[in-house]
Amino acid sequence: RNWHAAEDLQRYRHHYPGLKESEDVDEEEMWNLNFYKNEIQFLPRGLHIETLLETWWDNYEVLEQNHSYIQWLFPLRERGVNLRARQLTCQEIQAFKKSEEVMQRFVRAYQLMLRFYGIDLVNKETGELKRAENWAERFRNLNRYSHNNLRITRILKCLGEMGYEHYQYHLVKFFLRETLVEETLPNVKRSALDYFLFTLRSKQKRRELVHYAWQHFKPRSEFVWGPQDKLLKYRPHLTKSQLHQKAEDKQETPGKNSDDSVEKDQNQSPAEEQKAGDAADLVPGGNDGDVKEKPNECPAKGGDGEEEQQEEKDLNSEAEEVLGMAENDCTKESKKRKLGANMADSSKSAPLKSPPDIEKISRNLGECAI
Repeated sequence: RNWHAAEDLQRYRHHYPGLKESEDVDEEEMWNLNFYKNEIQFLPRGLHIETLLETWWDNYEVLEQNHSYIQWLFPLRERGVNLRARQLTCQEIQAFKKSEEVMQRFVRAYQLMLRFYGIDLVNKETGELKRAENWAERFRNLNRYSHNNLRITRILKCLGEMGYEHYQYHLVKFFLRETLVEETLPNVKRSALDYFLFTLRSKQKRRELVHYAWQHFKPRSEFVWGPQDKLLKYRPHLTKSQLHQKAEDKQETPGKNSDDSVEKDQNQSPAEEQKAGDAADLVPGGNDGDVKEKPNECPAKGGDGEEEQQEEKDLNSEAEEVLGMAENDCTKESKKRKLGANMADSSKSAPLKSPPDIEKISRNLGECAI
């Protein structure tokens, strides 16, 4: 495991603990925002963003050779190699999100880089991806020039800062699939596991992808990005739609042993799930929960804070409620069937016994209740 990568990504996921920023910055001093507003050119020797997005769309040679634009298209709250670029601030992030024009350009910038890597954005709402028509040519370039792995890590981090965690998830899974399953990007494999995978701030999504990587890694015994015993126990977290579908399926098949099926279909307990696949917390001397210094958090979506914990509690509660309803319905239906069977047997049997006969039966049964 690359411990330098683990520490770097842990710091990112915790919103850079100890980072000091000016609280009151005039919009004129927000260089990243002004660049995305098409008011200034990127430095050094750059272009306005509209010109860049229009003229560099298929200019793969320029996108490969120029090393100044990437820090402007995908700014971070940490220093990059371009000393003329400015670090992103929490105040700027909020200003970005308030401008529809700016966020539209941000998605276009993302599509520009995806195309450069041989990937198409299928759905802007979900972030779903697929190979582009020229994927073979672009994958060869990606395998050849390893500095693009650093660019992809930057893009993933910036997506998280701007509230596009769902884009992060699909991009990471795309590279895991291409490196581990399809084996088309062997020179990206290590970066995908060391860096890309751990840019997700959502523990649930991160564990899901760690488990996915473990399933397809060869040989599994050499997988070092998560503890083997916990990965063996891990069960994917059900979405709300999946929970409702389970409840509907159980209501449609009430004749089966409802108690057994419900018990088998339920997820692990929250305590077990907390342990399972928790590879993202492996850093020297502790884990994500050991960071004592209060992080300087930006009010952004997708963090490991109270909102995520509350959402998980709500989802677990809903799981219990939905599955409980299914179990109750199955139990009621089972009782109805038994009652109907008893009534049918009674109608076929002989006339009711007389009181003397009942007393004889009672004596024979002893203490048994009739």
